Amino acid sequence: MVEVLESCFVVPSDETPKGRLWLSNLGQFSRGTFSGTLNFYKKAEATSFFSIEVLKASLAKALVLFYPLAGRCIVGSDGRLELDCNAKGCFFVRAQLDRTFDTINFQPSQELEELFIPRTQMAQSPFLLLMIQATYLKCGGVVLGFAVNHIITDAHSNFHFIRTWASITRGDLSSIVPPSFDQTPLRARSPPIVKFDHSPYKDNAASARSTPTDSTTTKLRLSKEQVSSLKIRCNRGELTKISTFCSVASLVWKCYCYAQNLAPDTTAHLTMPVNLRSRLQPQLPKAHYSNALVRASVQSKVSKITSSPLQAVAEIVQTAVDSVNDEYVRSLIDYLEIVGNESVYRKEAPESELRVNSISGMPLYDADFGWGSPQLVSRWRVNGNRLIYISNEPGENGGIELVVTIDSATMHRFLKKLHEELNAGNENSSSGMKAIRKTQIGQCKL
Repeated sequence: MVEVLESCFVVPSDETPKGRLWLSNLGQFSRGTFSGTLNFYKKAEATSFFSIEVLKASLAKALVLFYPLAGRCIVGSDGRLELDCNAKGCFFVRAQLDRTFDTINFQPSQELEELFIPRTQMAQSPFLLLMIQATYLKCGGVVLGFAVNHIITDAHSNFHFIRTWASITRGDLSSIVPPSFDQTPLRARSPPIVKFDHSPYKDNAASARSTPTDSTTTKLRLSKEQVSSLKIRCNRGELTKISTFCSVASLVWKCYCYAQNLAPDTTAHLTMPVNLRSRLQPQLPKAHYSNALVRASVQSKVSKITSSPLQAVAEIVQTAVDSVNDEYVRSLIDYLEIVGNESVYRKEAPESELRVNSISGMPLYDADFGWGSPQLVSRWRVNGNRLIYISNEPGENGGIELVVTIDSATMHRFLKKLHEELNAGNENSSSGMKAIRKTQIGQCKL
């Protein structure tokens, strides 16, 4: 068991702006959900290796720039959530674990969360925005666990904060880009104008939901060569039209529809979060700090998905992602203004829906605190069933990592179909399933 040595609140080292920070409808939609990553650092030959005093001092400086993270989430007089920028601090835990890195299965699981992420009960506050735990292992390595409230952040913003804290810790202030917390560009129009259906935000009663079942989470790695071959196949030999994300998303959607044994005339849905920062007019600053994700969705009959060439499936997925433009985002924000965010919040996806999230291409491994880059970056939680996370492999491998969580009865068929589809694009390859370096990582009850 992990032993907690210290728990405290780290507050900003200097005076910070006080008052209430308005949150957009997109942030309201994500109320109460924590997510984040675990960063493992191998022991370095340095006497100050992950000094707790150094970490806390630099964190206090980082919170001056990211001052809302030191505040609290509250309910305003109008019932909307907002941030009270009161500088009460983020929750910080120092712990130790009598285990070595190679004895830990770094997988999104309840066990991983219990080992490396502080509990909100420990902080005695359900309204925290940021929790961090530094866990020192028997082998000398360190795991930094981050839990950030989705109401204020998405993956893009989260990595911006981690990189800034790391830069301050190693003394590289020149690389710091101050965040922007201006939510004005994400306000609803008056009066609201809804031009689209926004089906990903509707709790459609017509979509039959299955009784919660056992789900299996499996971690897969696709090699650089497999990813390249997949993109060529989806682009009919071109490498510019269908993105890597859409290529992978179409592959797993096709395999899922096959594996789930849905009736051929069932309407299947694929839902994907899309970063809107570059899609608004004018664009949001790259350093815009908020939850700036919107859901894109595509639907089709199961029979069409399973019988069509992968390239055809990839085209409709790419079209759905490309349709998220300024007009669509404005319409969505107005729609959420009308219906209220809590009425569209949902956790569990129906059997006919697969959700695919991606942090591929983000600076996962750029968090050098002065003792080297992380050896491993891993999620610690899977937020639901029928969900696939895509991320890039560490180092220069150029591959893709998939964390797949689907019904236990479906997983074997899914892996078999994935093998067939990958080989279909590379029939002359003798690598076969060996190229899918698979790690089965257990089951959890949802």
